Amino acid sequence: MKSHRKTHLTLLLATQQLSLRTCSGFASLRCRPNPGPRSLSFPIDGPKQLFENPPSTAPRCSRLFASEHDDGEKTNKISNENSDAYTNDLDIFGQPKQKQKKKSTSFFSFDDDESEIQGPDRIKSCIPYALVLIDGDSFGRYIYERIPPLGTLDYVFLRPIVDAFRAAPILSILLFTAFALGPRFTGQSRSVRFNAQQAVLMDVALIFPTIIGDSIEGENVARALVEPCTNFVWYAYVTGVFYCVICNLRGKKPDGIPFVSQAAEMAIGPF
Repeated sequence: MKSHRKTHLTLLLATQQLSLRTCSGFASLRCRPNPGPRSLSFPIDGPKQLFENPPSTAPRCSRLFASEHDDGEKTNKISNENSDAYTNDLDIFGQPKQKQKKKSTSFFSFDDDESEIQGPDRIKSCIPYALVLIDGDSFGRYIYERIPPLGTLDYVFLRPIVDAFRAAPILSILLFTAFALGPRFTGQSRSVRFNAQQAVLMDVALIFPTIIGDSIEGENVARALVEPCTNFVWYAYVTGVFYCVICNLRGKKPDGIPFVSQAAEMAIGPF
């Protein structure tokens, strides 16, 4: 029992001494005099220079893959092999920049590399449609009466050729055969063969209204019924001819005529 009491007294004295030391330490901190405001010390010449030329501890760079920092310090340059991985070859629409088509400066541009019909083939592709104009000239008689300027143009440019073909029907057959078979055996391009075949099919389509017109020629049919039908045939084939000629001169394939263009594609084959 006496030994336990001595141990307890020893621990009590030790804790009291520790508390006294702690209190004396706090008291010394409280009683320490105030040293007053500390003065700022600049490592460089004056505070003005601090704002004019601030010291930089590391090179600054505002660009992600820049080969040179903004303050003039150069970084390690990326090799050419790795730099190709960061180049952007696409435009804002996601299309390759190198494959963008160049717009032609003129309506009839003969030097456009992106066109389907090149060079002299544009003129050759327009020639077969003369067959359609010759065989369908008779359907414009009412239009030529109502529009005299068109009648004058037809009389000066087209009527002599039409009269010659009517005087010698064999010429029409020869011209039809030349456009139907000639381009195949003369080694013409596919665009020329397509237009020749399309012109032949348009000429064949004129056979049906021609047969109907010849069958009612001697009959007493009112002009109010005949004239709209005849004018419709003229408008239809003239519109088709102008469409094909304009497309050929622009270097575009005139394959937008319903049924006729598809039949022409099938006739010339894939080559």
